Amino acid sequence: MPVNKHKPWIETSYHGVITENMDTVLLDPPLVALDKDAPVPYAGEICAFMIHGQEAPFEAVVLNRTSGEGVLRAKGSVDCETQKEYTFIIQAYDCGAGANGASRKKSHKAVVHIQVDDVNEFSPVFREAVYHAAVTEEKIYDSILQVEAWDQDCSPQYSQICNYDIVTSDTPFAIDRNGNIRNTERLSYDKQLRYKIMVTAFDCGQKRATESVAVHIDVKPVCKPGWQGWNKRVDYEPGTGSKQLFPKMHLETCDGPLSAVRAMVELQTSHIGKGCDRETYSEKSLQKLCGAASGSTDLLPAPSASTNWTASLLTDNGRDSDLIFRFDGRQASNVPEQVVPQNLTDQFTIATWMKHGPSPGLRAEKETLLCNSDKTEMNRHHYSLYVHNCRLVFLLRRDFTQVDNFRPAEFHWKLEQVS
Repeated sequence: MPVNKHKPWIETSYHGVITENMDTVLLDPPLVALDKDAPVPYAGEICAFMIHGQEAPFEAVVLNRTSGEGVLRAKGSVDCETQKEYTFIIQAYDCGAGANGASRKKSHKAVVHIQVDDVNEFSPVFREAVYHAAVTEEKIYDSILQVEAWDQDCSPQYSQICNYDIVTSDTPFAIDRNGNIRNTERLSYDKQLRYKIMVTAFDCGQKRATESVAVHIDVKPVCKPGWQGWNKRVDYEPGTGSKQLFPKMHLETCDGPLSAVRAMVELQTSHIGKGCDRETYSEKSLQKLCGAASGSTDLLPAPSASTNWTASLLTDNGRDSDLIFRFDGRQASNVPEQVVPQNLTDQFTIATWMKHGPSPGLRAEKETLLCNSDKTEMNRHHYSLYVHNCRLVFLLRRDFTQVDNFRPAEFHWKLEQVS
């Protein structure tokens, strides 16, 4: 009658590796049980490997009872993201003293340590759905903002993010491997107010993010302290009541300290016939109301075929289609000889409506309004009306045929209107 004298023998410890979502475990050393009762049938054969630990999702199967060779495999799907390592106890059992398995003996307990190898099954995912940042124009930044992606894979190789890339082409931005975005050139608020760039990520297994992320970068103008939100030009229609001059004006301090605020507003009209002028009559109407002589001569008429000497002059539009000529010291009008008398009589009137700008200095040059001179060399003035050093001056030289040589030749008026 066969006797089962010896118990099986296995190694004291095993180390195994299994790739997630696979079922075969590679053990080192291989799973083999030996029994000194061999080659006695049953007593010298290995019938089973038993795993202790209900939580271990593995089973050990005998491949050859005589050689004692076995294999360790997973009973279901093993997920590295759920559990990276397993440790459990295994024992080998012989077949006993006979076919019924009586007097079956078991080996000592061996420790099995299993490591689950990762598979790069997950793509990187950004932590934010969209990113926003703001920069000041004309400034180069080392880092405007940092985007960050993560990966669900369990191993460092596949769970770490190794690279970021800007998908949008032709943008003045760059990104490093840590997700820091910087500008590669100085940005201009006037050129472009906002940029939208798309960014993707790669894990260390070069698996790309399924969805890129949008990054919005706003460009802000350089902060300039002072009054903002106002215009130099203010249009006002007479008779429309009060009007706010600067309804949107505000003081920009650029976050600097402010101890006191002082403001002064000065209004000027830049048009000779508009602005603060309240005259409601045209020039023709004023001449009629004031009783001007009907035989007066207009030296600056509107340009026409017969009055073409004013065609090249600069003009402004006046009230009721009055034509206003503007002189800046670089042009003049040569009135034909037959239009204006060569010499004035004892009684005459010169009428002019003039708006005069400030003189450049105390020794300013003469600003001539009207002049009658010799035809040759034009160095002798018969009469002249001009402005000089804040005075209105009229020069009148008598004709040589007139015997009275002691009449006044120049008349000066110091008027507030001539500044």
